[in-house]
Amino acid sequence: MKRFSWLLTGLVALSLIAATLAGCGAECQLRDFSSYEELTQWLQANDVSEQPICDYASEWYNKALQVQESALRDGYIVSAAYYYDSYTETYIVYCLAIIDGDIWCWDPETDQPYADYTLGKVK
Repeated sequence: MKRFSWLLTGLVALSLIAATLAGCGAECQLRDFSSYEELTQWLQANDVSEQPICDYASEWYNKALQVQESALRDGYIVSAAYYYDSYTETYIVYCLAIIDGDIWCWDPETDQPYADYTLGKVK
């Protein structure tokens, strides 16, 4: 079930990107962040994490979607994702980006990215 959730989340993210690109035309050049420094500088300029902490998972996920939309407007590829642990009945909401083939994740409420090397290079 966990892999299905990841697959479904990935498909949703790709659908959002495809929909954005469809209305974007040739002037849209989306790309990954080139470095950790570029990502952290972009996150510092983005104000989503400065909003009040959310009480509900749906609000938290909405913040991740706001980060994703801001990134698309600025020409970057960022995914918004969540995971629900049915055993503990808790949600984890996060954003992710690719830097030099590595996955970098962060909580949209804290903007503190960390590398996830569990899948190795993905790109």
